[in-house]
Amino acid sequence: MKPSSLVAYLRSKGAEVAPFDPNRAKRIYSQLERYLHIPKHIIHLVGTNGKGSTGRFITLALIQNHRSVLHFSSPHLFEFHERFYLNGQHVSDEALERAHNFLQTFGFIKESSYFEYATFLALVLAQDCEFLVLEAGVGGEFDSTSVVKCELSFFTPIGIDHRDFLGDSIESIAGTKLRAMKENAILSKQEFLVTQQLACKIAKEYNARIFSMQNIETCDDFMHACEAFAGVFGAKAKLQDYKCVFNLFQSYCLKNHYVGFLKQNLLGAFFVLRFYGLDIDFTRLKALDLRGRAERIAENILVDVGHNLECAKALVAVLLETFAQKRFTLVYNSYFDKDINGILEFFKPYVERVLILPIFENERIVPIHNLKAILKRLEIDFVEFDSLSLEKDKYYLVFGSFSVVEEFLKCTASKR
Repeated sequence: MKPSSLVAYLRSKGAEVAPFDPNRAKRIYSQLERYLHIPKHIIHLVGTNGKGSTGRFITLALIQNHRSVLHFSSPHLFEFHERFYLNGQHVSDEALERAHNFLQTFGFIKESSYFEYATFLALVLAQDCEFLVLEAGVGGEFDSTSVVKCELSFFTPIGIDHRDFLGDSIESIAGTKLRAMKENAILSKQEFLVTQQLACKIAKEYNARIFSMQNIETCDDFMHACEAFAGVFGAKAKLQDYKCVFNLFQSYCLKNHYVGFLKQNLLGAFFVLRFYGLDIDFTRLKALDLRGRAERIAENILVDVGHNLECAKALVAVLLETFAQKRFTLVYNSYFDKDINGILEFFKPYVERVLILPIFENERIVPIHNLKAILKRLEIDFVEFDSLSLEKDKYYLVFGSFSVVEEFLKCTASKR
């Protein structure tokens, strides 16, 4: 019998976040592995914030170095194929269908969840590549991306999110993610000190080499970071090159209007390339081509697929820097399992009012009356969103995960 199309098959899987089974992906992969040609180099990205942009920067730099690479990211904004970025462009629907048809020849694949199936599609699509940049989902040690043996783990900032899956404390959440660590690890600057302490403890238990990044703002910061990196991994860097490289990095970021956290994510990519003995030529590096990451879509509108309190804090700093305004209008909605009260309470001093963006046919979205009740309790002015009401002399932040940014971009496309 001919397998159903990929679209129909994914629809049959239901929600992307399936009931938790820590052994399901391992069970499937143990049977599938023998039929795959896994890339020689796998970089595993785990964390809460910044995985997408860090992974894409790594990918763009590898392409610049003439390496073949697939970047697997999630979720997508508009189309499913956005998750699979192969050698500089999204894979075609035809290539996805071929990978889908290949997987459908194995009966054991049927028990995979939506996200697990997407992971296995990535492994099929990456078979002719030298590198695979593999972005984890919500988890860490039990995530489907963790079944593949990788040589480098990169941990982006870990925050409090997905409490129903990972636990209520930062210790529990960070522990689950950090235990995905392999023999080599890079830890980006963390919001919580306990995360860094836990990472060092796990690295010692696993006999792993780990480099912990700190905030890099100056050339001296960059030089010290490079020297610390060399101390961990034995990488060689010429001392006289530091100033030149850092100046080129700054010029590239200025040219592309990158905000603080994107700069730090790019520096993380720089160290990943150094791990492989490769450099980034910032004079020729392509600009980030991933939508919704602190993206300024108009002179007065910033959109970001942020989804937790740490993202909210970073975005306020961006707004103050980008617009030089202390007050803005927040276009917002949220999944019910997010810290809605904490996020809105943090935003309150900076927000003139909230425009509630309706999201339909998504069972994870908070009921609108619940969102209104929170806004009333916090005494934040609000109305329901109308794209025609956007004003040129007002400043807007569109915030609230992929579904919110997707809906905003769709409903304002004609106006823009």
